[in-house]
Amino acid sequence: MPAVTSAFADLLSTKFQTFLVNKGKAVPRLWPQWIASEEMTTNPYISEKISGMPAQMVKPEGVQFTSGQPTIGGSFQVTATPYGQIFSITWELYRDDKYAVMGQMWSSMAQNTRTRQEVQAFGALINNAFSTNTGYDAQPFFTAVTSVAGTGHPDLDGTYQGNRPSPDVTLSQTAVQAAMVNFDLLNDELSLPINYTGRRLLIHPSNRYLAKEMFGSGGKIQTADNDMNSLWGDGLYWGTCRFITRTQDWAVFADMEDTDVQVMWRDHPRSRAFDDPFIEAMDNTNYQRFAVRSGDWRGGYGSSTGY
Repeated sequence: MPAVTSAFADLLSTKFQTFLVNKGKAVPRLWPQWIASEEMTTNPYISEKISGMPAQMVKPEGVQFTSGQPTIGGSFQVTATPYGQIFSITWELYRDDKYAVMGQMWSSMAQNTRTRQEVQAFGALINNAFSTNTGYDAQPFFTAVTSVAGTGHPDLDGTYQGNRPSPDVTLSQTAVQAAMVNFDLLNDELSLPINYTGRRLLIHPSNRYLAKEMFGSGGKIQTADNDMNSLWGDGLYWGTCRFITRTQDWAVFADMEDTDVQVMWRDHPRSRAFDDPFIEAMDNTNYQRFAVRSGDWRGGYGSSTGY
């Protein structure tokens, strides 16, 4: 149903001097600073895990080599979801609008397109990563090793690793230190050392000033001495995200290329405008189709006191 003059009679009147649609600047896209993107060559998109070679064995003189083979792991798939919006307006309303308000709806639609990307991207990266967002091992992206046997991320050799504290902890200097150590001690699927480094701390805006205290001072927070801040020199930087839904959630991620989370584009955003000659209306659409996949968990370490 198009917007018509009878529904927006105030726009046809001269008694107003101006109309306020939105004040302030449009929010720039945040997710490309945290999540890589790829083309989705097929839909659905299926990924399968395979290990590297197992540890090298001792080979006594004159004894045949021990055979080694990679191990096939689990698989998972993502399916692109279409999103879209249409704004239809009669020619009469567009022509008689004395304040050019209706012309601003196009930029509003573009902002809605960007917001949808943010919600889905950070939903996979952190909001749902403690519960429903799973990858190759069918475990949540952030999973802890607890005192209960068989908890954590199962590796292909039967061992378990974790990337979440047990119990969960709020953001602090010691919590981030534990995350960095966890990266240093990671192994691959066959318990062989693998190199990951925490580089990016993602937090809710309400923790902005705590992060400034943690990273911006020369001494430890809430102490009278002037001990060196142990987080300095690790190459770790932090950023806030308004799309985090729980204020106490936080996560440390490796470099973007080492974090196995991607926005998968099946159809990049596109806008179309066309006329409806039967009712003399203008139709404007925004459309996009994408999925967000998170596969291997090793590129992140996070905590949520909301679960």
